[in-house]
Amino acid sequence: MEIPRLSKSQLSQSRVIARGRGIRDVDRLVGSYGGRARGWAKKSSPPIRIGGRLAELHWYEHQGVGRFEQKLKWLE
Repeated sequence: MEIPRLSKSQLSQSRVIARGRGIRDVDRLVGSYGGRARGWAKKSSPPIRIGGRLAELHWYEHQGVGRFEQKLKWLE
Protein backbone atom coordinates (compact mmCIF):
# COMPACT_ATOMS: atom_id res chain seq x y z
CA MET A 1 0.00 0.00 0.00
CA GLU A 2 1.26 3.45 -0.89
CA ILE A 3 1.88 5.84 1.99
CA PRO A 4 -0.30 8.96 1.56
CA ARG A 5 1.06 12.49 1.45
CA LEU A 6 0.01 14.65 4.37
CA SER A 7 -1.49 18.09 3.85
CA LYS A 8 0.06 21.18 5.46
CA SER A 9 -2.81 21.13 7.95
CA GLN A 10 -2.10 17.50 8.91
CA LEU A 11 1.63 18.22 9.24
CA SER A 12 0.91 21.19 11.51
CA GLN A 13 -1.10 18.84 13.77
CA SER A 14 1.71 16.28 14.02
CA ARG A 15 3.01 15.41 17.46
CA VAL A 16 6.50 14.58 18.68
CA ILE A 17 6.81 11.04 20.05
CA ALA A 18 10.50 11.30 21.02
CA ARG A 19 13.48 13.67 20.62
CA GLY A 20 17.25 13.31 20.48
CA ARG A 21 18.63 10.57 22.74
CA GLY A 22 15.06 9.51 23.53
CA ILE A 23 14.93 7.92 20.05
CA ARG A 24 16.22 4.34 20.16
CA ASP A 25 17.66 4.54 16.62
CA VAL A 26 19.18 8.02 16.86
CA ASP A 27 22.78 6.83 16.36
CA ARG A 28 21.74 4.95 13.20
CA LEU A 29 19.87 8.03 11.92
CA VAL A 30 22.91 10.27 12.50
CA GLY A 31 25.17 7.72 10.75
CA SER A 32 22.81 7.27 7.79
CA TYR A 33 21.44 10.76 7.22
CA GLY A 34 23.64 13.16 9.20
CA GLY A 35 22.88 15.95 11.63
CA ARG A 36 23.31 15.88 15.38
CA ALA A 37 21.42 13.51 17.67
CA ARG A 38 19.73 16.37 19.52
CA GLY A 39 18.18 17.62 16.26
CA TRP A 40 16.29 14.41 15.47
CA ALA A 41 12.61 13.89 16.32
CA LYS A 42 10.24 10.96 15.86
CA LYS A 43 6.82 12.29 14.84
CA SER A 44 3.27 11.05 14.29
CA SER A 45 0.42 12.41 12.21
CA PRO A 46 -3.10 12.82 13.52
CA PRO A 47 -5.27 9.75 12.78
CA ILE A 48 -6.11 9.44 9.09
CA ARG A 49 -8.59 7.15 7.35
CA ILE A 50 -7.20 4.93 4.57
CA GLY A 51 -9.49 2.51 2.79
CA GLY A 52 -11.95 2.61 5.67
CA ARG A 53 -9.28 1.88 8.29
CA LEU A 54 -7.77 4.29 10.80
CA ALA A 55 -3.97 4.79 10.79
CA GLU A 56 -1.20 7.17 11.83
CA LEU A 57 1.83 8.02 9.77
CA HIS A 58 5.12 7.88 11.74
CA TRP A 59 8.46 9.29 10.57
CA TYR A 60 11.85 10.60 11.70
CA GLU A 61 12.65 14.26 11.04
CA HIS A 62 15.66 16.55 11.41
CA GLN A 63 15.42 20.29 10.83
CA GLY A 64 17.59 21.08 7.83
CA VAL A 65 18.15 17.42 6.90
CA GLY A 66 14.60 16.32 6.09
CA ARG A 67 11.95 13.68 6.77
CA PHE A 68 12.86 9.97 6.56
CA GLU A 69 11.58 6.43 7.01
CA GLN A 70 7.85 6.94 6.93
CA LYS A 71 5.61 4.04 7.96
CA LEU A 72 1.92 3.47 8.62
CA LYS A 73 0.75 2.32 12.03
CA TRP A 74 -2.74 0.80 11.85
CA LEU A 75 -4.98 1.76 14.77
CA GLU A 76 -7.85 -0.63 14.03
